[in-house]
Amino acid sequence: FIFGVLLTVVFGFAESVTDVRALFIGAVMTATSIGITARVLGDMRQLSTPEGVTILGAAVLDDIVGILILTIVVGLAYSGEVSSSSIGLVALKAIGFWLLLTTLGILPKEHISRLVCGFRGMGASIGLAMAMAFFAAALAESFGLAMIIGAFSMGLALSGTELSKRLEEPLHALFAMLVPIFFVVMGMLVDLSSMGGIWVFGVVITIFAVIGKLIGSGLPSVLAGFNRKGAWRIGVGMLPRGEVALIMAGIGFSKGILASDLYGVTILMTVVTTVIAPPILSASF
Repeated sequence: FIFGVLLTVVFGFAESVTDVRALFIGAVMTATSIGITARVLGDMRQLSTPEGVTILGAAVLDDIVGILILTIVVGLAYSGEVSSSSIGLVALKAIGFWLLLTTLGILPKEHISRLVCGFRGMGASIGLAMAMAFFAAALAESFGLAMIIGAFSMGLALSGTELSKRLEEPLHALFAMLVPIFFVVMGMLVDLSSMGGIWVFGVVITIFAVIGKLIGSGLPSVLAGFNRKGAWRIGVGMLPRGEVALIMAGIGFSKGILASDLYGVTILMTVVTTVIAPPILSASF
């Protein structure tokens, strides 16, 4: 996050460290794609290793922190004012909303699961689950927060229930249909002609995105008792930004926070970190 903010200012794409554009680039750089790392570790049967468990746990927490940062930045963009008081107010609102929504989902989650599973009609369970996710997203948007925090909170609340097990197989079909469309749409929003002289900034951001994760995840791993090989695996496992960063970048672009050139930079950083991480992680095992 700090690397992203400072580099955006140094390269002249933001006026100060409190500029919403700088804060947004920092927010995108915090993301970690748990799906990509989990797939690689799963294919190698390394999910249950100390490194695998640590990576997955850290990636989930990383996504939560990243989404909260994103929500705060979007709230600041709505308010048009960046000061210590406005940051504190938006942060309080974002964290409060997330905790409240997640708690309201966790407490009755077994009742919700039984109620939804009680519908026997074809596709009823997945339809109702999607409706709850969309409702939570709309609720977050109505509070001036990023809609992803609503959907994420609902999924988090209902995870581990019978409903989540029941939805796993039908969601794979939905995943196979929608994910390619998502990636294509995100890519089509990139205007290469508008990037011009911003390629240097994109390369620098990408390099620091790699360094930030390797040091930020690897060094604490050594301090926690992992050897250098284990710390390297954890650092590499946290590298890919994947779909989370793309969602963040898409929100910034759609709300006019990121211009097409900065949006292109975030896509470049996301693609490179997502492509290089799996082969390096596989080789590290």
